[in-house]
Amino acid sequence: MKLAAMTIAILASGGAMAAAEPRTIDPDWPCQQVKVGELSIASFWNGPPVDPATADWRQDAAVAALVGTITQRRLPMDQAAQRIADFAKAADKDKPRELRLVFAGVFDVLNRERETVLNGLDRFGQRQKALAATLRQEAEDLRTIQSNGSADAAKVSELTEHVLWDQQFFETRRQSLRYACDVPTAIEQRLYGLAKAIQDNLD
Repeated sequence: MKLAAMTIAILASGGAMAAAEPRTIDPDWPCQQVKVGELSIASFWNGPPVDPATADWRQDAAVAALVGTITQRRLPMDQAAQRIADFAKAADKDKPRELRLVFAGVFDVLNRERETVLNGLDRFGQRQKALAATLRQEAEDLRTIQSNGSADAAKVSELTEHVLWDQQFFETRRQSLRYACDVPTAIEQRLYGLAKAIQDNLD
């Protein structure tokens, strides 16, 4: 590919990057999925009132142990549901109170985990926006140098290689972002499944 044609391709790609940025309230949010900053308990829980902010679920060793296990996403949901059922059976008369504490713990842990992921995605978005701006400026500089008939060929070649490397780095990061953007949804699905399993054992 000739250098001039290569520059045009890079500049076009840079424009596409800007156009592809999702329109959300948070300008740093890099995902196509709509960003939901805070989760509502009512969206997951239809049982007796629970306030994760005040529930001292960590003070109950059995509850804390169960919460620590079932919130691990590597544990299949069917196994998590069975552990909840076993816990409910062992709790006997304390079952309603214990299960409310379990939900409080599950919501607390997964909500905090999700918040950490959202913050990480925001930071990723900031860096990606800065990189895109740098890449567009580099490509524009390259086009300016190429338009100069007396430009040093070696310098043009070096700058072209640098721009292409930055573009490849940007695209690699954008590809990895697709998987990262699915994590908040996966956490929400986990929370919903665990909440349902807990409520199924309240009766």
